[in-house]
Amino acid sequence: MKLVVAVAFLVSAASAWAQGPDQETLKANLKKKLDAVFLKNASWNTDYSKAMETAKKEGKAIFAYFTRSYAN
Repeated sequence: MKLVVAVAFLVSAASAWAQGPDQETLKANLKKKLDAVFLKNASWNTDYSKAMETAKKEGKAIFAYFTRSYAN
């Protein structure tokens, strides 16, 4: 009996994990990350081609920051 309950719990937990967080949670997490001080202290360019053009013109390196909104 205990084994069956444990297996059912694991299947339920795996299913919830595979579905991931809902859209509202994702949006809240993204807003929290975008409000971070280090993101506000720079002029960010989200267009890679334009960033490469600017970096080449100004002789600067590109700093790329990759994140997922559901990452903690």
